[in-house]
This record gives sequence, C-alpha cells and structure tokens, in this order.
Amino acid sequence: MTESESIPFWWVVLFLLLALGSGAAAVFSVGGSLVSGTVALPLLF
Repeated sequence: MTESESIPFWWVVLFLLLALGSGAAAVFSVGGSLVSGTVALPLLF
C-alpha cells in the first residue's frame, strides 16, 4: 500500500455510483418512482 492515506477520487465516484444505482434499483423493483419511493423506503428497513 502506498504511504498516502488519501482515498482516490475514482474510488469515491465508483462507490457513489454503486450506492445510488442500488438505491434506484431497489425503488424500481418495488414498482415505485424515485420521488414517491423515498417515502416508502423507511418502511422497508
């Protein structure tokens, strides 16, 4: 591992894309939209 402890920018972008993509996939899988699905998401967890 390198001596620098900073996280590469591309790793942050990749993580955000995966997190947002999985969130959108979860909303679409339950048959909702991204706007109305945000109200139903706390009920799933």
